[in-house]
Amino acid sequence: MNRYIAILCNDPESAFGLHFPDLPGCTAAGDTEDEAIANAAIALRLWMEDADELPKASTLAELRKRPDVRDDLGSGGIALIVPVVAVSRKQRLNIMLDPGIIEAADSAAKAAGVSRSLYIEQALEASLSDHMATVRVRTSRAAPPRTRTAS
Repeated sequence: MNRYIAILCNDPESAFGLHFPDLPGCTAAGDTEDEAIANAAIALRLWMEDADELPKASTLAELRKRPDVRDDLGSGGIALIVPVVAVSRKQRLNIMLDPGIIEAADSAAKAAGVSRSLYIEQALEASLSDHMATVRVRTSRAAPPRTRTAS
């Protein structure tokens, strides 16, 4: 699992803002700290949906050497770690589930017109997205990411 560091800042006359120094143009905002932090994973996912590959994440020590990050942290900014799960290919997995859960999943998958595996994968992705960004990484070359903001 990768993780990216975001810097949360607040101007007393404005909302809370958050940016990812490793990801140009990837920002989030909110009226409260909690709202801005919740929007961070969304902003990260949106930015990476347009990315052609995941950029290397800097450590906090590396980021502290950057003048822009030093300025943000020096003026009261807070460094936050935002985890991301990169999803790029399938892997066979042998798991055990209660028969009732399997039956319910099969019924729901059939109603949705998808396989059991895809249904379970989508359910896990939805659950994980409540806690971290889940990003599908494309293998083909794509255009550079657009500036995306979540608020």
